[in-house]
Order: sequence, then C-alpha cells, then structure tokens
Amino acid sequence: MEWAHRSGYELDWASSAYEAELGLQYRTHELVLLDFGSPGLDPIRLLRGYRRIGGRATVIAMLPHGHFDSPAVALDAGADDYLVKPFEPEDLGARTRLLFRRPPHDKAPVTIGNLALNPLDCSVSLDGLPVALRSSEYRLLVALMNEPTRVFSRAELATQIYGRPRGVAGNAVDVLIHRLRHKLGGEKIVTVRGVGYRMRPAARACHFTE
Repeated sequence: MEWAHRSGYELDWASSAYEAELGLQYRTHELVLLDFGSPGLDPIRLLRGYRRIGGRATVIAMLPHGHFDSPAVALDAGADDYLVKPFEPEDLGARTRLLFRRPPHDKAPVTIGNLALNPLDCSVSLDGLPVALRSSEYRLLVALMNEPTRVFSRAELATQIYGRPRGVAGNAVDVLIHRLRHKLGGEKIVTVRGVGYRMRPAARACHFTE
C-alpha cells in the first residue's frame, strides 16, 4: 500500500473478521478496502451491517477473479466501486482519486421539482430534507440532473461514475439506479426501454380560470 502512504492516508489493518467489525464500528474512516476473498470473512454481512449502522465511508470491494455475479452483489450490499484481483496498485490509487474527486465549485445548484443538488458542498435534499448518498450514487445523480432531458446509456453513466465504461459489471449501473430510486422515490428517474435512463421533468402546475 505504498500509494496510500504517498497519498497521505493513515492505514488501519484488520487481520480477522472480528477486527474488521470492531474497526468499522468504533473508528471513523474515509475509505474502506474490503477483500471479498479473505478467509473466514463474510463481506456481504459485514458491509450491510456497516451501512445499517450509518457507515458513510467510501467502500471499494476487492473481488476474486471469476466470480461474475460478485460486482452486482457487492454494489447492492453497499460498495461504491470494485476492483477484480489481481490489479495494479496504480489502478487502486486512480480509482480512489476518482471517487474522492469533487465536481467544480463554480457550478450553480440544480433543482428539479422538490429535488435539489448543490455542487458546492455535494449535498442533496428532497422536500428540503437532506438525503445521504454515497459517492457513486451522487456522481450518478449529478450526471442525470445536469442534463435532465438527455437519455443516458448504461455505458455513458458508467463512465460518469467510474471513469470507464469497460470492465464494469453489466448491471452495476442498474443497481445504483435502484438505490437512488429507493432514496429519492421511484418516479424521479425514468427508464427508457432499450436505451437507458433520464430524469423525469418537474410537474408543471396548471391554473384554470373561468
């Protein structure tokens, strides 16, 4: 993890499932690297439990090669991104920088109906109440809200979220869309069958006069 030291990260190592659970429960982290191939570890249970108690750290799942359903399972459990082993340390560093990269601060807030997104502090609110999003969910919402009339293909959204369209599980974007719909309401994001996704326009009020 030389790249982590060069980047100024302070590392916590967990050599067992017990240590991992204690570390996630009692310490605050910005980034969690979860090895899905660690002996004796149930990564799905650990990750779901961490999200259930309000864990907000960015989680990158490190997946064993050849488990084709693992990316979707990891994302559905609460991971923000994943890498398939073996991978180069530089790939992990690049992925981390992408996940922590924030949009430019000169962009104005975007509002669609009762949904608001503020790039200045990367916040999202619904009916004036804050909505907690993970970094991958936020990046997906930014893409959709910045061009609300555009229909994005899955590959285009994968590029917006992960910086690459290739190597991303086929249903990874679908999993994130499902999570966003759960948090924002199912009517906010429209599926355009055979094409992709777009935002639903805000409803216009109609005024009738006699």
